Amino acid sequence: MTRTSPFRIQPGTQPGAQPRTQPGAQPRSRPSRRAFLAGGLAAGAAGTFLAVPSPAYAEQAHGISWPARRELPAFTRPSHLDALMMAGDTAEDVKLLVTTLQGLVNRERPRIYVVVGKPSEGADTWLKDTHVPYTTFTDPWQLLDRHLHRAKGIVVYDPEVVETVNVATTIGALRGGVIASPELAGKLTAAPYDLPVLDDLRGRFDSNLAATTWAFEHLWPRTSHRVLFGVNPGQSVPIPPDNWKDFEEVAREDRPIRDSSNRAVHDLDLSAFLGGDAVYLRFADSQPADGWGAAVHQVTVRADGTVVADLTAGTDPERAALFDKGGSTLKPQSDTNDAHRFADGTNYFVYRLAVPAGTAKLVVSVDMWNQYLVSASMTAPAVSSDDRRPASQQLRDYAVATQAMPFWLASNDSPEETALMERIFAAVDMGTPYLGWFTDEFNGVRLASRHGVYVLAADFLENASVFGGVRAPIRPQRVPAAPKLANKVYLSFTFSEGDNLQFDQHRMRQLWDHPDRGRVALNWSVSPLLADVAPVMMSHYLTTATAADTLVAGPSGPGYFFPSLWPEKELPKFLAATRSYLDRPGLDVMYALDDRPALTDASAAAYNDNLDLRGIFYNMWFVRSDTTVMDGDLPVSTQLAIGDRAVMRDRILANAEDFDGSAPVFVAVGVPAWDLTPGDIVWVVEQVRAKLGDKVAAVRGDHYFTLLREAKGLDG
Repeated sequence: MTRTSPFRIQPGTQPGAQPRTQPGAQPRSRPSRRAFLAGGLAAGAAGTFLAVPSPAYAEQAHGISWPARRELPAFTRPSHLDALMMAGDTAEDVKLLVTTLQGLVNRERPRIYVVVGKPSEGADTWLKDTHVPYTTFTDPWQLLDRHLHRAKGIVVYDPEVVETVNVATTIGALRGGVIASPELAGKLTAAPYDLPVLDDLRGRFDSNLAATTWAFEHLWPRTSHRVLFGVNPGQSVPIPPDNWKDFEEVAREDRPIRDSSNRAVHDLDLSAFLGGDAVYLRFADSQPADGWGAAVHQVTVRADGTVVADLTAGTDPERAALFDKGGSTLKPQSDTNDAHRFADGTNYFVYRLAVPAGTAKLVVSVDMWNQYLVSASMTAPAVSSDDRRPASQQLRDYAVATQAMPFWLASNDSPEETALMERIFAAVDMGTPYLGWFTDEFNGVRLASRHGVYVLAADFLENASVFGGVRAPIRPQRVPAAPKLANKVYLSFTFSEGDNLQFDQHRMRQLWDHPDRGRVALNWSVSPLLADVAPVMMSHYLTTATAADTLVAGPSGPGYFFPSLWPEKELPKFLAATRSYLDRPGLDVMYALDDRPALTDASAAAYNDNLDLRGIFYNMWFVRSDTTVMDGDLPVSTQLAIGDRAVMRDRILANAEDFDGSAPVFVAVGVPAWDLTPGDIVWVVEQVRAKLGDKVAAVRGDHYFTLLREAKGLDG
């Protein structure tokens, strides 16, 4: 179904009423989407923002069509593309220049297509599927020479403050310019380009937070608020191979423990590491292949028996002691978990422990669990991954084309940055999409969900400003007749990550083209918003699916959010307003994620009342798969999940021990899409059949819930 009104009502208000505000606060000024589209940008911005709203896919001479019922815009249909196959080691400032020019040019009509490096699905795979004529370039300056005349000037960013890359992007998008490093500025302002400097941000800001705050206060009112962009403007400086040469191992857990059952306080005598300016303590994953590394709640430092530091995860003293976050994640205190910092896979974190001069004995007590690897040094590592330099992400073209304000703020470990992120989330309509990613997934999704903002992981999505203009048919997927219910063990396998637009573009296409696809029933989670972002991708998956393939809606419906945290009264409205995105491709099974072990009753009722679902696959970190019937007739099955196919086989067999032949058993299995392929699932099914014979059947997700409903006597 579609929205009956282009306006989204703010929580706690009635149509025509003023939004509630805190005492002494100013009411938010939020023009409706219709008014914003009709009026364009505020005075001072160059050019016209969007075309007048028109029906979805109605053709326009140029510009963007973004009617209220569309979540994301439709671009003009491209007639020819200049396709740049850019080497992955191209200078980052050149990549940034190309990407901002791409968004600027494609806003009027898609003309520039850019591939960086060697995508897993092939550099020209999707390009050929567009059936748009194209000319290939490998030298970025050849493409720049063809199109830089379309830019009105350059905005120079400050390499010392990486967030100025995002600020410069916003200024350039509003004023018709591209962004440039100080080094490129000299070339671009000289002949033959002779581009004027629209703004120079060098020396303007002393921190990333100051830069984003200024952008929010001065640029935000002139940008589009229909979509948010979390775009990382930097990357860590390279870590040299010998960065940890002075570290010595002091503790290790070699057992495969993933459930915190080994939690204990370990007293580590680090006296041997005294003598430097401080002691450096590094936590990593002893078994990086499976991703359940060190989890630390508290570090207590005693110098000669006296406590000199008490570092509890997430507190100001703990953050101040971090020398290098190393990609670690902070999980806040909750009803079921103590706050802890963890580092899985290749991630790590390092504390700098200041010790009083003259200390003779140093003991550090660490409350930790899972697969930890702890090492120490008296010498500081040469480099910290927290040191960053400007870098490019392909999503930037989409932010420029839509004239939004990209930003990058910490969703954890920085209360000041998190507070600004919440201000931005609070400044948009409920139900606004956030494209990009976060410094920390779970904290970021929690923050967004509480404000009614849903996430579309898209930081490595390429050419959205092109694919949004390529038309392709989207029709409901074909569903073969379900098998007759029998007393068997029914398995259903669901590939994860489908909410992730860059996964849909890259890894999913690679898996989809695997020669073993079609040999066993598989569910493929996919973003319903592909219908807007890249119709050709959604169409390809729908039209090339075998009878064994089922597309299911990725977490947690139209986008990724935690339903238990979405404002409860607003969730039914949001689901009803976006239902057409599931109905159009025929997605009647959903894969949902939440940060709690069970779907709440209120969430189940909202899904059941507003989406026509056969059932829900829920989360994917359980050791058992169980089904609960919620809201009277909605089956919700928890999923097993493990990235090792042998362990997956063993867990399925353990779940099948409930089968005695008198009634069917249903087992839902989540498949970590970065780790396993269709060939691995074929192997798992063959292994299980070797044990259980013809009493096991792998079925499509829609058939799984059809049979489960019949077994439980549910209508439909």
